[in-house]
Amino acid sequence: MVYRRLGTSGLEVSQLGFGCMRFPLKDENDFSSIDEMLAGHMLRYAIDRGVNYLDTAYNYHRGASETFLGKIIPGGVREKILLATKMPVWLVKSATDPGRLLDEQLTRLRTDRIDLYLLHGLNRGYWDTVKKFELLNFLSRMIAAGKIRYAGFSFHDDIALFREIIDSYHWILAQIHLNYVDNDIQAGLDGLAYAASKGIGVVIMEPLRGGKLVRNPPPDVQTIIDRTVPAITPAEYAFRYLWHRPEVSTVLCGMNTIEQVDENIRCAERDHIGTLTDQDLEDYRSAKEIYKSKVVVGCTACGYCLPCAQKIPISFILEIYNDAFMYNALAESRGAYRSFLSPERRADKCTACGECEAKCPQGIPIAETLAEAHKALFGD
Repeated sequence: MVYRRLGTSGLEVSQLGFGCMRFPLKDENDFSSIDEMLAGHMLRYAIDRGVNYLDTAYNYHRGASETFLGKIIPGGVREKILLATKMPVWLVKSATDPGRLLDEQLTRLRTDRIDLYLLHGLNRGYWDTVKKFELLNFLSRMIAAGKIRYAGFSFHDDIALFREIIDSYHWILAQIHLNYVDNDIQAGLDGLAYAASKGIGVVIMEPLRGGKLVRNPPPDVQTIIDRTVPAITPAEYAFRYLWHRPEVSTVLCGMNTIEQVDENIRCAERDHIGTLTDQDLEDYRSAKEIYKSKVVVGCTACGYCLPCAQKIPISFILEIYNDAFMYNALAESRGAYRSFLSPERRADKCTACGECEAKCPQGIPIAETLAEAHKALFGD
């Protein structure tokens, strides 16, 4: 296993991290039904092969991920790993909530200290919550109290807010969405460089776009991958794009079969820094353009359409609707639509009031598009 420095912490982290949001399930219709025997085998195998960064969160597997890890990490495993979890900022409604949530997570995880504690999914609204309830001061107090070792945040918004957050605290790490298709959205490559310039470790999420860059690549993309010498899989092709960059500390991957664990670890046992040529990088740009040509809705996720009076997460729905066509992933998009959206927040609750369409800089007929998206994503 190749290890990299995590910011200024002095910690050495495996360049492949185990994302604990996509464990195998006993019941595909119940996201909390982790197959603990298989998932436990996968985790122990990965740890024995050198993976030392485990990433979970309060809400992963509807709360079951932390509880499951609490059964796995005692007894000889805890000292081998760096445990990362996240505060659900959206649940902070009072000054006592941060401490209560952290104590609950410590209990679930059966540990007295969390190595890396992140504020989860920061966007403009959640950043306002961070400031309102002085969560940065809370992090400092918990570090002083020994309940957490280092603080970080995960991020889903634009580069301007990312820079603001980076400059607001002595973070050890920032977790960002990045892959060779999504390299210019949210924090993007610019954010990667900015965080690294401040000495902050960068943890990558969605390197495979939830597996969409691996399953059924378009023939033109597969042709690009196939001409790589020596021959590599679509997964390694995606990882190499990230591991080529020395600014990346670790790349998280949610794995749900032992075969995936084995393949990804074999990739991570090689040092990829600086291995891509100019032609390789041009090939990645070409592959990105092939995927982008399949976009059906020109939504840039700017957020101007929000908030919706019906509380419909418009940009999220349009994103997974696009994904169904870009990545030939209708089943996955349908699963996300049903799993992450309660019935009252789905697209069919749109009243066609027109407020969002008046604000949309792309001129998208949102009401009509939401109706089409619901028909495609809800299925029969």
